[in-house]
Amino acid sequence: MKALMRRITTITGCIVLTACASGFQQFYKPFVDARTIPGVQLLGNGETPKVYSSNDLQRDIRVAKSKGYWPIGASSFNGQLESEQAVINQAKAVGAVLVLVNSKFAESRTITTPLFLPNNQTTYNSGYINGTYGSANYYGTSTTYGTTVVPLTTTQQRYDQSAVFFVKMTRKLRAGIYLVDLSPEIRAKLERNVGAMIDVVVEDTPAFVANVLPGDILIEINVSDQ
Repeated sequence: MKALMRRITTITGCIVLTACASGFQQFYKPFVDARTIPGVQLLGNGETPKVYSSNDLQRDIRVAKSKGYWPIGASSFNGQLESEQAVINQAKAVGAVLVLVNSKFAESRTITTPLFLPNNQTTYNSGYINGTYGSANYYGTSTTYGTTVVPLTTTQQRYDQSAVFFVKMTRKLRAGIYLVDLSPEIRAKLERNVGAMIDVVVEDTPAFVANVLPGDILIEINVSDQ
């Protein structure tokens, strides 16, 4: 019985270790290979990325962009709550200096896994033989091989988890703005089809100094060679 319990404990440990494989690595989708982008700062050897929890990723992505960070990839998955170290490990793998993480409780899930364990029965035989040429004691064994199915039931707390990975821009931006297309609602309100909306203004850039604000509508731009 003790041997059986040790066997169950060992298999349970293997299942837990398998479930703990990093979702941030498995479900990572790159936007771009950061090592091919000129003018950005990657995470150096021995450095640790900054990891921040976010309850509004879209808002905080804009804030990060305004501070001069560039998103290079993201992970999104549902599973057991991952550790901060798993986020750090993935950031180091892609060279990210900053990570925004969001997690929301989704559900409790009960999982039953059948474990097939060996159940071998060994019978010991002994007796006394009295034959024509004499008598003798005899001993022997016979083994019947079988399998026992043991249900292993676990309860998992599952979370919807997302992370966005950033590098730091080091080159000086010419304008310092991120644009998005005008929505149909804004086009109808402004009664125009051309233009773009300012989504993000990067700090300490010409647009920032000129008091351009997110939400402003860009109609035209005067490009100067100076």
